[in-house]
Amino acid sequence: CTGWAELPAVEEDSEDLCYVAHFCNGLPGGRNYSVCYSIGNRSGMWSAFPLHECYKGSQNRSDAWAYDPELPQSIQPNLVKGSYKPQPGYSKGHLLASGDRTVNATANIQTFYVTNAAPQWQNSFNSGVWSSLEADCWNNICADTLYVVTGAAFKSTKTIDNANGPIAVPSHCWKVLLRQRGNQNRQISQFKADELKAIGFVFTNDDA
Repeated sequence: CTGWAELPAVEEDSEDLCYVAHFCNGLPGGRNYSVCYSIGNRSGMWSAFPLHECYKGSQNRSDAWAYDPELPQSIQPNLVKGSYKPQPGYSKGHLLASGDRTVNATANIQTFYVTNAAPQWQNSFNSGVWSSLEADCWNNICADTLYVVTGAAFKSTKTIDNANGPIAVPSHCWKVLLRQRGNQNRQISQFKADELKAIGFVFTNDDA
């Protein structure tokens, strides 16, 4: 998976972070998304993925939450059934949204791996400004591809109880977008720096 435009730098010697790339048939090169997962936080740290019209289709939301098959279940949160307890205000917030992978069933199901989620305050954040930002990303699709990294930051000690160990609650959630300027049919690697544009967003993960 090296060389993909959306991939952040990795910490090769980290004992906490795990990196996984997910693939499925029916996508360009079979590529779906990459995820960085924190064993200590028991949460996704970031998911990196391309957005393009080829990832959209008529597939319904699967809601089939599952353990990531590429990592041991023992290091993942037990979120396959139910939500976060005893704090029901939080939802399993996708990093790569289900709505961003509607081209086929497998691509959508893979967004429901628990490594692609972090606790997000539901009413005013996950279903509010965060959902709006996910939808707005599609307004920036161009002839090439929009490259996206979505992640969580942990600047507090808040946790949620879980059978497999406590889950850290992100203090902030963020998203970074990269695309070409204009609408030229060239790969992103063929553009100079001044022919590209990027933007980042950071939101507090609370009920404000």
